Amino acid sequence: MPKTRLKVLCIVSIMPPYQGGAAVDYGIILERLGAGFNRDFDIRVLTERGCSKEAEGVIYDDSLLNYDSAPTKKRARQALNYLKIIREVLFSGSNVVHIHARYVYGRYIGRLIWLALLLSPSKVVIDIRDRFYGNFGFGHNFIFCSDDLREFYGWIENAVVIQVPLALKPLRSAVEPARKLAYFGTIAANKGVLELLDAYVAYRKASETPLELDFYGFNAMGAVFTDRVSHIEGAAYRGYLLPGDVPDRILEYKAVVLPSASEGMPRVCLEALYASRMILCHESVRRSIPCIPEVFTFRDAAKELPGLIKKAESADADFSYGYDFTRHDPDVVCAELAELYMWIAPGRKRKAVTT
Repeated sequence: MPKTRLKVLCIVSIMPPYQGGAAVDYGIILERLGAGFNRDFDIRVLTERGCSKEAEGVIYDDSLLNYDSAPTKKRARQALNYLKIIREVLFSGSNVVHIHARYVYGRYIGRLIWLALLLSPSKVVIDIRDRFYGNFGFGHNFIFCSDDLREFYGWIENAVVIQVPLALKPLRSAVEPARKLAYFGTIAANKGVLELLDAYVAYRKASETPLELDFYGFNAMGAVFTDRVSHIEGAAYRGYLLPGDVPDRILEYKAVVLPSASEGMPRVCLEALYASRMILCHESVRRSIPCIPEVFTFRDAAKELPGLIKKAESADADFSYGYDFTRHDPDVVCAELAELYMWIAPGRKRKAVTT
C-alpha cells in the first residue's frame, strides 16, 4: 500500500515578499519541503494577505488579516487572526501543526493559543527564534534556531535545534567598503534601533572623522523612526532590500551593527560572516556565533556601543571567521525538519532525535 502523506499546517504571520528574517527562513524552508518532500507531506501555509504563493507543492492560505505586515497595528485585526488560528488548530485535520512562537507570546491570548494547541488532535511544533517566549515549556514539541537559544530556554522540554537556512550565492568580487556602518532588518523597537541611534549620536560627538550609519529594512515604527533619523547627522534610512540582495550590499559597508539582545540567530549576522565583514553585536549574538571577536561585542548599548563604533573606525573591514555553514544548508535544515515531523506524527514509528 502507498504510504499516507502527512498533512502539515504551517502558521507564520509573514512570508516573502514581506521583510524579516522569519519570512525569509520560512520562504526557503517551504520551497525546499514542497519540492523535495512532496511524497511525504501535504503542506498548507496559513499566513497574512499579500504573501507570495510560488512554492511548488505548497498550498497557501493568506486569509489572515495584515497585522505583522502592516505599519499600523490594529487590535481588531489581531483578534480576528487569533480566532481563525484557533479554528484551524482545532479543526483543520492536520497531522502536524508547525506554528511560529510569536502567536504564543502574549500573556493571556498566548496561553489561549497554547491551550488550543494542547486540545488539538494534531501534533504541535512551536518554533522559537528569539528570547521573547514566556509561556509553558511542556505539552508540545519545540524548535530552537541555535544551541545557545536552546540553553537559554533550558526549562523547556521536548526541544530540538534546527538551524536557520541559508542559501549562499557567489558574492561580487573586489568591492571596496565605504566608511559606513549598516543595520539590516526590521526596524522595530524590540530590535534595538532606537538604542543604536542614541549610541550613534554619542559616538559622533566623540569622533573627529565619524562613520556614517545607514538603515535597511521594513519600517514597522513609521514616523517615529523616520523623524528621528532625519534629525541625526550622518544617519539615513535607505528603504528595504530584496532578501537576496542583502549579502552583496553588506560588502559595501565597513561593518554591520546588530543591536538586538533578543534574537537567537540573526540571519544578517550569518550573511555578514559570509561576506567577511566586521560585526558589532550584542554579546548574546556571540554566544550563538563564538567566532565573532569578543572585542566587538557589547552588553549595554548606551555605555559600550559608542566606543565599539569608535574602534571600528581604524579596524580592517575584512575578517576571516572560519565559520562552518554546513548546518545552514537548506537541504540539511529541511531534512532535519522532515525527520521531526515524521517522528512526532501520530501513529508513526519514532526515531531518536538529537536534542
